[in-house]
Amino acid sequence: MRTELYRSGDVEAGAKAQPLLLLVDDEESVLDTLSMQLGRDHRLLLAANADEALQLLADNGEVAAVISDMRMPGMDGIELLGRIQSDYPDTMRILHTGYGDMNTAIAAINSGGVYRYVPKPASRDDILDVVHSAVSKHDHVMAERGMVDTTLKTSLHALFGILEMSSPLGFARAGRIRELVAELTHALELDGLWELEAATMASQLGAVTLPAEVMRKLCEGQSLNPDEQALVRGMRSMVLPLIKEIPMMENVVAIVRGLAGEAPPPGGWSGLVEGAISVIRTAIEYETVFARTHDPGVAIAFLDQQGGLAPHVLYALRLVKGVEASARNTTRACAIADLQIGMRLASDVTAVNGLVLIGRGTVVTEVMLDRLANFSRVVGLVEPVLTAA
Repeated sequence: MRTELYRSGDVEAGAKAQPLLLLVDDEESVLDTLSMQLGRDHRLLLAANADEALQLLADNGEVAAVISDMRMPGMDGIELLGRIQSDYPDTMRILHTGYGDMNTAIAAINSGGVYRYVPKPASRDDILDVVHSAVSKHDHVMAERGMVDTTLKTSLHALFGILEMSSPLGFARAGRIRELVAELTHALELDGLWELEAATMASQLGAVTLPAEVMRKLCEGQSLNPDEQALVRGMRSMVLPLIKEIPMMENVVAIVRGLAGEAPPPGGWSGLVEGAISVIRTAIEYETVFARTHDPGVAIAFLDQQGGLAPHVLYALRLVKGVEASARNTTRACAIADLQIGMRLASDVTAVNGLVLIGRGTVVTEVMLDRLANFSRVVGLVEPVLTAA
């Protein structure tokens, strides 16, 4: 496996790093020729097949362009470049093929999976012309993305300032969710996905529409009536009219739509969108349950028991919170009438007016059950309550 990083020489201090290219071909002589043609002006990664190429992309960060052979053992060049288009959309894709595969190359270009093709054999001038064009387009896309990223974050931070003034509780809750998402993305090695941070912020801006009493109950982990639950669900889609027309925001809009409960498109969400939805939804659900339990282990065990969240994200959540897997499947939700002697409360028992009647951690006794029955008839209790083994 030839994975060495070729450099044409030392880069002077402060000088811009040369573009990084990935060359893929199962013929070593072809890789040698391409290295000589491109090595003076570029940094190069070399792979003999598609599997090696995908591993190099995963290990080496941003690659400006991939130049791939068409016919290779296992995954061919068209399939490889299609995978790269899906997983690394900003990387330019160039097919290096013989004249016999020209019709296939043209079809791949027309489908959008390939940016350009270079026929075999190609002169140094011809291949440099195609590569320079690809690198220039990549640089333009990245500069545009950086500008949008900066503008978007500035706008979202400004909107967050409004949330801070209008709903201090909502602002604090959104900050906790945002911090947890950042921890989860780091644990899952998803750092650097600006769409995740932007979608997390956007999903919480609708908190400005919640009545203060509803936000207070949400932050304190109290049960919400159906109308209040509808308000909370609806707040995630409130920001969509503000962001859906912003260029390059398609993934962020899709993530927020998914969090709001909208059905995916016919082809399903993209991998990035689906992964982001899983991470952000887990952070939101954890914040909601933790507000009731104030115990990370109990909260995570309850989320695990409820189902519906991605197992790998829950695993990352356990790592982030330092919770052993043995805490799983020990927590469940109970109606007041279903509480039994010997159960341990994992959340406070509160009256509908917010008064805490019995603190979490208390073991249910016969006297307590009688007391709760009386309170339920007189003032009403928040249900369900959480119990732990």
